[in-house]
Amino acid sequence: MKIVDFEIHRCRIPLDRPIGDSQVIFTEHFMTVLELKTDDGQTGVGFELQQGMPIPALSQLEAQYRYNGWSAVEGQSPLGMAMRIGRPRGGNVGATALGLATETAMWDLAAKQAELPLYRLFGGTNPRVRAYGSTLDFHLDETEFRSWMGHFTEMGMRGIKIKVGHPDIEWDLSRLSMVHDVLGEDVDVMIDANEAWSPKEAIERMKRYDDAGFEIFWIEDPITREDYPGYAMLAAEIGTARINTGEYLGFHGKRRLLESGGVDVLNIHGHFPKASRAAAYLAGDYGVPVSLGNTLLDLGGFTWRRACRNACTWSSATWPGTAWPRIR
Repeated sequence: MKIVDFEIHRCRIPLDRPIGDSQVIFTEHFMTVLELKTDDGQTGVGFELQQGMPIPALSQLEAQYRYNGWSAVEGQSPLGMAMRIGRPRGGNVGATALGLATETAMWDLAAKQAELPLYRLFGGTNPRVRAYGSTLDFHLDETEFRSWMGHFTEMGMRGIKIKVGHPDIEWDLSRLSMVHDVLGEDVDVMIDANEAWSPKEAIERMKRYDDAGFEIFWIEDPITREDYPGYAMLAAEIGTARINTGEYLGFHGKRRLLESGGVDVLNIHGHFPKASRAAAYLAGDYGVPVSLGNTLLDLGGFTWRRACRNACTWSSATWPGTAWPRIR
């Protein structure tokens, strides 16, 4: 099996409701879809999501990919390319056109070449994953928020992640109260501040949540991503709540985060053969479980969540069932 051709598609995705957090809001998404085609008629599909950023014209996308991407995969064996580990060098660390989409499509083809489901190619044995509901709710009113909670109740979710980080802490406390009103007390509650706070602000917020009687399963991205001393400070001060972070960091950053002792659940989101897989091995050496965030959800992300759940026997991994609006 050799890769002989490609095709690119542009998608604009209007959303049924605004989604966002303490930093951003989106009413539509833009997606680039890459198909890699082989000499025996197989097709591998990869995606890149441009949140809130319109996509260039199709002719420009194709020209960019031919100039800076296609030559590296044309004529290659998908399985061989997927397993390849390249040495980073100063002259070839620049951005590659549609790099993430190429990587995902390559693994799709590699599994077909091996005649295995992707999770089995990674050595997995269990096709099912544990999931939690993520609301992306920061810009919803109370009625809309409660409606999403009810939706997750109907799905049988026993873990929920909500957005926090509002300038008014009473807003955060009200959201947490609504979760328990709708879902009851027997639910794991995760919160995501999207880097809204300083370390001391995060410590104060977590204390206020605890004083109000809210048990937090994990706090995600409470402070800026590269504040490694700040994460170490948080880990020493916030009690039993787990710190989940790392998704915006490359391998070097994930390594520094683990070395700091400031992470309890490492988010390994990133390029799978590079930052994600290597970081997962490293996290195992530190005894830190991993999670995966910000996949492409129902448009291919489920396959990746299921695959990564079994890779490297990551038995402690947890994957989100995000509230992704319907595509019109």
